[in-house]
Amino acid sequence: MATKKFDFKRKAPNLPKDPTALRLLEHYVELGHLGELDPAGLPAEPRYLVTYMNSQTAGSIRSATVVSVTNQARVINRVFVSFFKGFQDNTAPVGVAAFAIPPDFTVDFGSRNLPGEITVVNAVPNPELVFDEGRAIVSSMFPEIGVSARVIYTRGDNDREILAITDSKVVVFAKQNIGD
Repeated sequence: MATKKFDFKRKAPNLPKDPTALRLLEHYVELGHLGELDPAGLPAEPRYLVTYMNSQTAGSIRSATVVSVTNQARVINRVFVSFFKGFQDNTAPVGVAAFAIPPDFTVDFGSRNLPGEITVVNAVPNPELVFDEGRAIVSSMFPEIGVSARVIYTRGDNDREILAITDSKVVVFAKQNIGD
């Protein structure tokens, strides 16, 4: 699993500007309550299906999928995003990203890293996905999560030129799409 170091001195779009909120965030990190997790051995229940995932780096048009999850539970929630190829069942993901999310925090799970100017990706699978298309399943310890997902299409070796951003449909896991 790729690990991220938190640099609280650097201004970033995902860090709070309020000094009290920043101290709270630093406190969560110091306690180990915020950060990436090893996905092995932690029970979680599938909550949502992201119906389309694309993560490509080989062609002239590149892509990455970002799944944003907000923890609405009153406790730290361990959340996992499992990425699957389209013609594959749900038993063997091609990648898993995991994160312990404190209450009211939002974390971006990416199929691969993107420049911080596009979005700050907090958790990625190891290895990052570079030639994959399919779906993602969002699982969590507690059900109180909000989920959105998008595919970001870019050009250039460093993903510096955005071509398009599309929203992926998110449905309750094991339920039908109600057409909205």
